Amino acid sequence: MQAEEESRLDPAALEELHDLGGDEFVADLVDTFLAEAPPLLATLRGSDVGEVRRAAHTLKSNGATFGAMRLSELCRGLEEQARAGELAGAPTLAAQIEAEYMLVAEELRR
Repeated sequence: MQAEEESRLDPAALEELHDLGGDEFVADLVDTFLAEAPPLLATLRGSDVGEVRRAAHTLKSNGATFGAMRLSELCRGLEEQARAGELAGAPTLAAQIEAEYMLVAEELRR
């Protein structure tokens, strides 16, 4: 990551996680998130509004846990669309969510 690039993660959120359980706890959370996210991302491209809403909600919550607020906000938008039964904008949002996830995942792996 270049010095002028902004972090995708809120350092305060990560510090809070470290305070809760230490390095191993955070590493386990990161590993779980990185393992569970790809199937959820795939679900975002589906046509079942209930499944899309649940996947978006889970990614929103998990992103917020790590302070990945842009990821969380994008997921919130898709969750709200799905809750309203509207998936017309879902492919665009899903692509934005996937791109943001890739940046977050790269940062979490460091």
